[in-house]
Amino acid sequence: MAVSIDLKDFRVRSLDRDLFEVSWKVLETAEDVLDYTFEVLRSESPSGPFEPLAPAFRDRYLFIDNNIPTGNRWRMLHYIIRVRHVPTDCVKDFGPVSHEPDPDLIALELRRHMQLLFHEYAGRRCWVLPVRTFGSRCECYSVSLAKRTRSGCRMCFDTGFTRGYLSPIEVWIQIDPSPKANQATNVGAQQQVNTTARVGYYPPLKPMDLIVEGENRRWKVVTVAQTEQGRAPVHQEIQLHEVPPRDIEFAVPLEMKDALKDIFFNPPRNYSNPQNLDSFLDNEFAAIQKLYRQVPR
Repeated sequence: MAVSIDLKDFRVRSLDRDLFEVSWKVLETAEDVLDYTFEVLRSESPSGPFEPLAPAFRDRYLFIDNNIPTGNRWRMLHYIIRVRHVPTDCVKDFGPVSHEPDPDLIALELRRHMQLLFHEYAGRRCWVLPVRTFGSRCECYSVSLAKRTRSGCRMCFDTGFTRGYLSPIEVWIQIDPSPKANQATNVGAQQQVNTTARVGYYPPLKPMDLIVEGENRRWKVVTVAQTEQGRAPVHQEIQLHEVPPRDIEFAVPLEMKDALKDIFFNPPRNYSNPQNLDSFLDNEFAAIQKLYRQVPR
């Protein structure tokens, strides 16, 4: 038996800087809610990994998260509710939900148009690796000095936190061309590359996040500016700095679920003539075209 209950009004609210109120409701059901347990999990990335905040509990619909990490103003926390049917041990996750304004109908439509623009017309396929801003400190970090004691650490990738980055998130992003130039310095010529880019509302970006292109060009997010509708973000303008090939960020593993040979970094529209109907791979459509050609005139 699968989890047959659903949640509604899953929200994260707070008027206190030291805590978040995570609340939800259960839709009307004939099931006995005492057969289910609820568990609150948290992550600073909408794709996880998520970590439980407390043991699972029954018949409670409000959780106070009073262990809010500090030290990074741009961090956004995401919560999910894990519902478990105790007799069958079936599990279902709801969320993620974060502490941000609820989008109105105009904001939702703007988001849809932006996602369509980047996915179908202007963007290319990349991956975002959100940087960790709290968690287990790496062994290269000195608590007394409040800083890392060496660079090039493969345990934290120079972030100060073990494993450095969270799970990759697929995103369609438009990256502007970047100029090529040499900069003369006291230690020799340097080739720094900076550019701008834009992306939809998802995923929420912050400085120091890592963006990876299909050709393994890696970029660090420098600044993020949002376009908002009713304070709900609909679009992000970002400034990027390209990571030099010898930096430690190139050692960050990018775990792919699909083989690279099967991944298109640009939509197929860029590789086919849109006026050539034979380029479509839909067998049904091709069959209709074939019948149409056989009709006598």
